[in-house]
Amino acid sequence: MTANANDADNHPWHIGGYDHVMSQEDQLEQLYSHLEAHFPLPDFTPPWKGGSGDPTAADNYSAKLMDRITQSSMMLLGSAVDHAMPGVAFTDGIDVSYPGEGLAQFTPAEKTSTAWIVSFHSGGWWRGSGAALEIQWQPEVAAVANLAGVVAVDVDYPLAPQHTVADMVAAGRAAISCARANGAEKIVLWGYSSGAALATLLADESIDALVLTYPDLASLDGLPDDVRGEAILPESGTWPKTFIQIALQDEVVDGAHTRTVAQGAEDLTIAEYVSRHRISTPEVARKRVQDIAEFIAKIRA
Repeated sequence: MTANANDADNHPWHIGGYDHVMSQEDQLEQLYSHLEAHFPLPDFTPPWKGGSGDPTAADNYSAKLMDRITQSSMMLLGSAVDHAMPGVAFTDGIDVSYPGEGLAQFTPAEKTSTAWIVSFHSGGWWRGSGAALEIQWQPEVAAVANLAGVVAVDVDYPLAPQHTVADMVAAGRAAISCARANGAEKIVLWGYSSGAALATLLADESIDALVLTYPDLASLDGLPDDVRGEAILPESGTWPKTFIQIALQDEVVDGAHTRTVAQGAEDLTIAEYVSRHRISTPEVARKRVQDIAEFIAKIRA
């Protein structure tokens, strides 16, 4: 049989008895290709850019994504590997309560600090509540709280276009006040994607640290004027101690733009992950959450 000219560039197929470890990049490519083929992405277009304005399909997709990643990883990457997502792996013993309207509180099995997290979900300012909040995002919040030994309050903030950024900021400030009233001596704000932009808006001199996961800081400028109002991200030179997580295969956020916006921060840590904006292997997802917990452990009271 004549060898194909491209054979040197391709992994050959082997059946049985062959131990081949794929790189993280190859694992992500296989996982994403499988999910894209079997679970097509619904319309994530916001209403002010021509979308329907109904977040149900997008939120349901996000809510199901964690289980789909685990199941697909078991099929594609091997059943003998740990494919537990953070919300499964790190939440034993977590206590959930609801201290106020739109707030969910996660108290760790072993509280070791008087620092609190106040967290903000993703969703492009118009979605991310409902099923996505409860099934996709809040388990990660619980995981970080448990690993770091701190209490976390997650904010189900009001969404555009029915509400303005000022309304969202007000909800965040109310959550911070709730945390302080219940014993928080230090406050860490954590946001994912557009939620990271919202967290940054709240990062004044009273905030001790900021965690920005795959931050879509440019999304604020893309809002309609009547929604954005006078909201402007504070200059990075005024940010508190900050940890930024960047997805190397991010199809939504430009990591170079994030670095440019953050370059003036005085106390800045940046970590990179083999990940798309919404999809990574469970191993990378666990690492991302563990890194946040380790960062918080360094600043906790």
